[in-house]
Amino acid sequence: MNAYETIFVLDPQLEDEPINKQIVQVEHLITARHGEIVGTERWGRRKLQYEINKRQQGFYTLIRFNADSTVPAELERVFKLNEAVLRHVTVRVKSHEPSHSRLPEDDETYDERSRYRE
Repeated sequence: MNAYETIFVLDPQLEDEPINKQIVQVEHLITARHGEIVGTERWGRRKLQYEINKRQQGFYTLIRFNADSTVPAELERVFKLNEAVLRHVTVRVKSHEPSHSRLPEDDETYDERSRYRE
């Protein structure tokens, strides 16, 4: 099993219940394919850098998980078909960090590139 992180941005016009439903569906897709959820972080509504589908905000969610190499391809397919997903990215990482997010501005010695495979 490989370690992955996926971040997806949902349409901010969705209410809390549909947003939660979308997140649970992604988690279920991972676990249904024998993946293991390491952690889910709901970053909430944030301003987008540029407008996407006439939206200026999005609901950001990060999911860390361990799974076979087939799961990211299935996530990609599901995200593309889901109109509520504005953007998404899934990357393979060397290992998962502790459960709290560590942003570059929190620690000057942090090098984000060191987290990803070369």
